[in-house]
Amino acid sequence: MRLASRHFLAALALSGAWALPAGAETLLGPVMAEVTFKTRSADLGVGYTWGNGVLTYGGHEYPFEVSGASAAAVGFSSGNSVGKVYNLQRLEDFPGTYWSLSGETTVGKGVAGHLMENDSGVRIRLDEIRTGGRFAASPSRLTIRFLPEAKKATTTPPVKKD
Repeated sequence: MRLASRHFLAALALSGAWALPAGAETLLGPVMAEVTFKTRSADLGVGYTWGNGVLTYGGHEYPFEVSGASAAAVGFSSGNSVGKVYNLQRLEDFPGTYWSLSGETTVGKGVAGHLMENDSGVRIRLDEIRTGGRFAASPSRLTIRFLPEAKKATTTPPVKKD
């Protein structure tokens, strides 16, 4: 990941920037799409997260899967996330590896926020509702891959309506 991006993410994460007021979102770039995620995380020192989601971009929905790791976490939690996608200029820039500095303390039910960026400069700001019991404070890496039906949607030419 580019050095400037790491500094940007670190500064925003440490300042709690996932809770930016609407006017301050311009720091992240233009909102280009929305995402929803359903994830689970299991951890014992090193953590693993997996799940699926949907990108809504240009009036179309593109399903994807997500998986990743965190360096220092313990416990299990699951959650639903909604978020905004910034700086997405081409659909091909969305899949990839996203990095974030994140923290979570969930006992029963909790909320979390994440700000992630990939090597193409695409940023995702997520708001999560988590359930379970988990403590995590570390850099995290999530890899997003489009599912086969999303790939078909990107290559199928539009049908003309008469």
